[in-house]
Amino acid sequence: MKPLVLDASAALKLVLADEESAQVSALVEERLAAGIVVPSLFWLEIVNVLARRHGYPGSVVLEAVHELESLGIRTVDADSASVLAVIDLVERHDLSAYDAAYLGLAISLEADLATADRRLAVSAGERALVIGPDAGIAEERATYRPRPATWPSWPDAGAYLAELRAALA
Repeated sequence: MKPLVLDASAALKLVLADEESAQVSALVEERLAAGIVVPSLFWLEIVNVLARRHGYPGSVVLEAVHELESLGIRTVDADSASVLAVIDLVERHDLSAYDAAYLGLAISLEADLATADRRLAVSAGERALVIGPDAGIAEERATYRPRPATWPSWPDAGAYLAELRAALA
């Protein structure tokens, strides 16, 4: 079974006792043996949404972080190779850098991506496990849209990018 990259939109459904909590809980339980993985920004997103958007006090936010941490989630820090992947995905799919970090991690780990974010799910294509009412996304999955290259044109830029991509793989 593939590992699971869990984005904040899906994880928040667990701690907010949302109507899709059972769906996320079952998915997490099913994938525990294969591993639940998040980029390091995940924890900051959780704190931000709970404290700023929902106005929960620090004690509640801390309890939610502890609940998620107790699931055995593995956190992966960004390195230069993953940042390059994020830049590519931002440009290719018009994602935020944060969403691109989840997708880039899922791609690098050959993992599935659990999300309640429609745009991210469409960009993730077949690896998306959509949480919530959009679980049956009917529109065509996103594909690569050629755009004019914006990568650096300095000598050896291509070699540097290839080296970083190899490190990511």
